[in-house]
Amino acid sequence: MNGCTKENDSSITKTNHALSLQNDAKTISYSKKLDALVQKIRIVNDENMDSDVRQKKIEEFTIKLNLLLNEPESVEMKDGALVEKFDNNLTILTKSFWLKSGQLNVRVVNYRAPTTVTGTIGGKYTFIQWWSTKELVHAQMLENDGPELTTDFIVRDSEHGIQLLLGGHVSIYHPDPVFVDLWELSRQKWMQKSIDVGKMKLPDAWELNKDVDELILENRQHDSMSIEVLDHGDGFLISKDNSDKDIIIEFFKSGEVRIDSAHSLTSDTHTGQQSYELIQEKYSENGIVIKYPQITKLEDAAKQKSLNQILKTEALKGLHEYGDSDSGAHLEIDYEIKRQSERLLSIEYTGIRYVKKAAYPNHIFYTTNLDMKQASKLRLSDLIKIEKPFIKLLKNGKFTAVEPEQKDLIANFTQRDLIQWLTSADVPEGSAEESESDTFSYLTSDSLGISIPVVHAAGDHAEYEIRLQQIPDDMKRNKELWQELGPAIAQSATVVNEGKLDSEKFSIDEDQSFETSFEGWGSARFVSTVAMIEDAPGNYFFLLDEQNYILYSFPEFYGNNWLGTDWISSCIF
Repeated sequence: MNGCTKENDSSITKTNHALSLQNDAKTISYSKKLDALVQKIRIVNDENMDSDVRQKKIEEFTIKLNLLLNEPESVEMKDGALVEKFDNNLTILTKSFWLKSGQLNVRVVNYRAPTTVTGTIGGKYTFIQWWSTKELVHAQMLENDGPELTTDFIVRDSEHGIQLLLGGHVSIYHPDPVFVDLWELSRQKWMQKSIDVGKMKLPDAWELNKDVDELILENRQHDSMSIEVLDHGDGFLISKDNSDKDIIIEFFKSGEVRIDSAHSLTSDTHTGQQSYELIQEKYSENGIVIKYPQITKLEDAAKQKSLNQILKTEALKGLHEYGDSDSGAHLEIDYEIKRQSERLLSIEYTGIRYVKKAAYPNHIFYTTNLDMKQASKLRLSDLIKIEKPFIKLLKNGKFTAVEPEQKDLIANFTQRDLIQWLTSADVPEGSAEESESDTFSYLTSDSLGISIPVVHAAGDHAEYEIRLQQIPDDMKRNKELWQELGPAIAQSATVVNEGKLDSEKFSIDEDQSFETSFEGWGSARFVSTVAMIEDAPGNYFFLLDEQNYILYSFPEFYGNNWLGTDWISSCIF
């Protein structure tokens, strides 16, 4: 037996040695190709060489560089080292993105040929390199001898798949306009897509031009311009010197694109005019980066100080809970303002936590809701009665899953679990409950959001949003705050009993009522009724849930000068 063991050990050693030699050979081959490319670019830059030779070397260099970027060994060299290797003739920017399919590393490489060879303002080449692991490396030339130079980019999931947004400068115009390109990944190839601009509101002197599939923004006041990625990562901020009239381009997951002034883009997540502004602060130390908002220009200085302390403490929960320096954790957390008004401020924090030797990174999610008037933190239990009726509302499908594939997960939770989790949602900092809860809530312009922890394979956390209009009055706490949030349903004199249909006043025609389904509401019952309102008979129509809570009151029927609903079943839905 000992002899067999030695022979097996010897065989394994020989195999490992052979693999090592193969890897060494690959490394040597890659190194030779890299050195050959460096020599080509030095010939291109040698003004003593014949111009035709230099032009030919440019063509050879760009083709060979694209091939080299497809080799796994190319991702091992850092951006700075690669730029230095090519005598600073390249500009390189690498970022990592966490997508639904996992982590994706993306590198954009720019090469600008010398104008002494090209004789034009073109001669710029852009390459995109992407990889999930060292064994899965791809590269593609996006810009071939064109005028543009990419300076920043975004990779993101959308309803159409993985998207790449490129931003940078265009030198074909003057002065220094910027461009934005949209690309989508299909079968390991990036395809350029047209950008359809929706809402647009440009300040004076700004112009938008569309050149084939890209957007070009310029300002005729001859100021230099810059372009950078927005904090929430779904668009670009375009600025010019000596001006407070910046431009924002936002890309939404639905495919809509909006261009607006940075000072007026508040309609989607913010409500009303505020007597305060928000600025960004950042904690950065030992591989941990946490961005968070701070309030400024609030007239009450003492209240502003108190609110800012709450915001900072809440944001740095990520540091205390996830950023254990002894574990070698790398932590990145950013924020998004979900709702901003004079009374309420709701912030969502998301991020990624990496730990050395861990099998995978973890997704981080937590929120902060503030009552601006009381200078205090709001919990879900301050707004909602966490009782069986509300849980039933959720489990009956009266919600929208932020990630559609997570919609059915909520069915796996028992009523008892949901009551326990939601009751302890948004627990105070340092409380005894804090270590036991990872459930949070947030507010948008029209919905209440809830985040529930799930297994890592399902995404670590799942977010569900229920429209404010779908929450009946008898499930609410703090009526004063709900006045700020708006009415729960389209109530009028025809809606009584705190959101339930008054069956004594409204006579339901069962033959003209039926079950139906609506996205966001789920299963519902359309009912036709007859009632005497202000001493006049009329037809009234509602959507009801299983408990006869009114989900929606249809507008008053224009034909209420006569009675009868025999036509309903054949004409509606």
